[in-house]
Amino acid sequence: MFLNPLLKIKKLFVTFSLCLLTAIAKAQTIPRPNVCLSCVQDTSGGYTSIDDTLTNNPVCNYELLTNAHLILTHLLKIDRDGIKFFPHFMDVEYKKTSYSRGHVVPFEDLAWRNQSAIAFMNLRRNLAKEQKNQNIGTEFASEQKGRALALQYGSEQIWAGTTGSFKTANSIYAPLAYWKVIRTPDDDYIYWMPTHGSCIGFDDLNSCVIPYAVLISRLGFDALTTIKGGKLKWNCLLKEKLKQAFPLQDGSL
Repeated sequence: MFLNPLLKIKKLFVTFSLCLLTAIAKAQTIPRPNVCLSCVQDTSGGYTSIDDTLTNNPVCNYELLTNAHLILTHLLKIDRDGIKFFPHFMDVEYKKTSYSRGHVVPFEDLAWRNQSAIAFMNLRRNLAKEQKNQNIGTEFASEQKGRALALQYGSEQIWAGTTGSFKTANSIYAPLAYWKVIRTPDDDYIYWMPTHGSCIGFDDLNSCVIPYAVLISRLGFDALTTIKGGKLKWNCLLKEKLKQAFPLQDGSL
């Protein structure tokens, strides 16, 4: 029996639509990370994050940082103060404590486009409480170390997050420590930065170095396999944008 040509087209369209919807659904489905029962994963905004919906703290974030990102950040000059923190109710709670809002992925790493700059201000995905002295101490020192290495090597991978928690007097969860892994083509730099104690100053970063096996033991998971990193190479699109915005006489970058 021969089908009407219009009916054939209709059936093909329906079949194609179902296949397309299935492909989209699979592409958007992110499995629950095997880190904690209350953890969720998000890949939007220029970095990948796993955060704990119970404590509202970032557990493991990943970014591929290139010197192109840093140069674009310098050229675009996005106003950090013009971006609101969200969710707003958490920002209100922060202000009731003596803690600073510590960023797991720093603004300077993400301000190479508006979308990622806004995602930087997500209080659950990227911020956690820390003492003010640590915010300008070991945490800031590790950020500067990462940017210096990105400029030196061209690109690097960074895994970072917080671990442990305790309730403050205002019933807000503060982490016990920040941690970070910076991977360059030549070496790994691994830091364990407690939120309390005497070693939280800028010059204390070297005392925070630990072996990766110790980090796995303390976290209870392997960060480098939980969020698998990309390749250490230039982002071609960024490179072309930079050539247009910042051309050199010899045409190189």
